[in-house]
Amino acid sequence: MAQHFLLSAAARTLSLRAIYKAGEDAAYETFCKMRWPETNGEAVCPKCGCCETYSITTRRKFKCKGCGHQFSVTSGTIFASRKMAFVDLLAAICITINAAKGVSMLQLSRDLDCQYKTAFVLAHKLREAMAL
Repeated sequence: MAQHFLLSAAARTLSLRAIYKAGEDAAYETFCKMRWPETNGEAVCPKCGCCETYSITTRRKFKCKGCGHQFSVTSGTIFASRKMAFVDLLAAICITINAAKGVSMLQLSRDLDCQYKTAFVLAHKLREAMAL
């Protein structure tokens, strides 16, 4: 009989401790690599598809060399109007994914140290994205 996935080593690759230990910059790089895996985290313009972009480091945005459109790593995603830090968003993904039977919004709000309404909206966005 095969071992259950949640008991395997592959299920332990996304650790909550490792996320918070790495910090905000590493979480931002992880979001970039998840958003643009085909270019290994290098930004691609969502408007025209151009791979040549400028990086606006003070605001963590990008500007396309072709059309001049400004965009961020969360533009056009479920986190488009986010106000939470990238490390907290990545932690919310980790908590939601690693919970075998799901996680309540109250528990998520306690774990992330945010309001119940914030955890409620975030959890519903994550559940909707997983359903697609």
